[in-house]
Amino acid sequence: MIRRLILFRPLLASLVLLLLVPLFFAQAQRIRVNPDTRMKAVFLINFTKYISWTTLDTVKNFTIGVYGLDDILVPLRQMSKERASEGQKIVVERVFNVEEIEVCDILFVPIDQTEAFRKLRPNIPPQNILLVGESLGFATSDGAINFIKRDGKIKLEINRQALHAANLKASSHLLKLAILVGEEETPFRD
Repeated sequence: MIRRLILFRPLLASLVLLLLVPLFFAQAQRIRVNPDTRMKAVFLINFTKYISWTTLDTVKNFTIGVYGLDDILVPLRQMSKERASEGQKIVVERVFNVEEIEVCDILFVPIDQTEAFRKLRPNIPPQNILLVGESLGFATSDGAINFIKRDGKIKLEINRQALHAANLKASSHLLKLAILVGEEETPFRD
């Protein structure tokens, strides 16, 4: 009996190790995510609460697309699972073409994918997709919201005209946090 136990001990140890290794790598991925990337993921998830899609019934279901491959996929997927437990289903997809983008409610364009995205931009329907980027001038040329870093913090640039053109509306709470871009300056009058 003791002999059998000694023989099965290495097998048992290997089995336990095989079960724990995937958990270790999942935790390692969570740890390696840059804090700025995690903050952008929080914003993207919360846009589902603070942006209104005027022509869609997206109260329960949202699709967030990430154009190309980016580190933000890991925290977005994790947070979407947490949100699902609160009753709102959020699907996070990696997208590469116009057909995949068309089913998104929110599309995030990482900085290293901006040039490739600009080639597709004319073919993307102008309505019902919140386009979010992180490159210089994104909110004034390609999308409605842009992440920028100021004073060591992630800030938002929001283009209300681009939101309106996409049949989207930002809440006043979100607009208070943002730097508004793409708006005509109103001359000061007495």
